[in-house]
Amino acid sequence: MKIDNKPTTNQNSRKLTENEDGAAVAQNKTKEQLSLFDVAPWPDSMRAIPNDYARSALFTVKNKRQPRESYQRKEIYHVNKDVRITYTGLELRADDDELVWQQVLEYAKRKPMGEPVTFTFYELCNDLGWSYNGRYIEKAEDCLTRLQATAMQFISDRIGQLESVSLIGRFRVLDRGKRTSRCEVSVEKEMLQLFAGEHYSKFIWEKYRKLSPTARRLFDYFGSHRDPFPMPLEKFRLMCGSETATPRKWKQQVSKACDELNNSGLIYNAYVNGNMVACQRSKPAIARGPAAADS
Repeated sequence: MKIDNKPTTNQNSRKLTENEDGAAVAQNKTKEQLSLFDVAPWPDSMRAIPNDYARSALFTVKNKRQPRESYQRKEIYHVNKDVRITYTGLELRADDDELVWQQVLEYAKRKPMGEPVTFTFYELCNDLGWSYNGRYIEKAEDCLTRLQATAMQFISDRIGQLESVSLIGRFRVLDRGKRTSRCEVSVEKEMLQLFAGEHYSKFIWEKYRKLSPTARRLFDYFGSHRDPFPMPLEKFRLMCGSETATPRKWKQQVSKACDELNNSGLIYNAYVNGNMVACQRSKPAIARGPAAADS
């Protein structure tokens, strides 16, 4: 299957695209100086994810009440056969871990990769659309801890092999319990390789973060392709790490996710057809006839 890995956006392209501008900047910087924004520039109103993660079961949609599994060198399901991700750490969920990681990338995107960046729990909760209280502060810290305590071996035809990459290279809370308390995180330099060459997707954060986990994972797949091929429902279930009991119930769940995506405006028309889920990413252009063109 031919995969189009070009970045996607729901906004109109500029005359000089951010990717072209970013590529020019990147050529003039050393690897130590490069920021994520140099390689994968996205507007502050958007967030981004590497296509290779978007098409994997790295972030699952399991029930919140179900305990997270602990994995030791577990091979994570991937839609593309040439990509292999071996994961060690606690199970990550689309409900919270995926969002927190994407927001951390936003905070860090203009810093040279590997340099620490700081933010408050208030800023993080606010940017995620979460309430700022003890429950959500604890939830945010738990997510950051899980993301830091990960190790992934990544192998693909495009990149080759990356050894022991963590989603967050470092995390700690500075001045805990004080008014000046802040989170400090860093993102590992190897993450640049997953975004490089325009192999990432970007999306409107305000809409994306409000999606349910299943709808979000569906958009991850659709958004990582310019013209997505229909996907078998069972293949999408594996990509979500779902343990939904029956094919019939999963089909209903995906149909509901399609409706949610359509209502969000991120996708023009997502739908289930038989045992496949498919979409039309944008509204088709209306062809103008000769009479209309002359009017």
